[in-house]
Amino acid sequence: MSTYEKVLELLDFAHSRQNLVQGSTAGGIAMTNNAGLAKALMQQLTDVDILQFALTLEHLEARMYKDMLAKNILTGKEQMYFENFGSAEAAHVDALVKALTGLGEQPVAAKASYNFPAFNNRGDILNFAKVAEDIGVGAYQGAAAAITNKAYLAAAGSILQVEARHATVINILLGTEPVPAAFTSSLTVQQVLDKVNPVLGA
Repeated sequence: MSTYEKVLELLDFAHSRQNLVQGSTAGGIAMTNNAGLAKALMQQLTDVDILQFALTLEHLEARMYKDMLAKNILTGKEQMYFENFGSAEAAHVDALVKALTGLGEQPVAAKASYNFPAFNNRGDILNFAKVAEDIGVGAYQGAAAAITNKAYLAAAGSILQVEARHATVINILLGTEPVPAAFTSSLTVQQVLDKVNPVLGA
């Protein structure tokens, strides 16, 4: 069973056990404008909000790998790794969209464009990918404590593991420590937004 199928299985299980629409905000967390972001930060996030937040990050990463590969700079194993990473991020997007749609929610859409750097050389690509994957790990880890549905927590944990493995491979490609610390830091929603809003154009 693929990672995508495993995540879908967990999300389908959660949907069959609990309807998360009750108690959620009408549109979930609106990640496309500053007003929506401010509103989300002022209230307790529901599981639906967290799924929308995760989907926003997965859209960003999926597009990031697509744009990086389109530069045709990476070769050999590095290109193979990044193709694999991009496929995984696209699978995460599909799984989260399916979960939110199943809950009767409108999934947040990918942006038409992102404020990525030029990706003109290998170093630019690897360094930006490292930052993005590290943010993803911290974001999923930070959100875990707020997830109430255990099956959704398991699905988030499944994605977190993949993001962490991406980060490890990228560290190796950069010639740095594969696992630089025994523990990783969790990121709050605000910390994640501070890091990704320039890329999102928010």
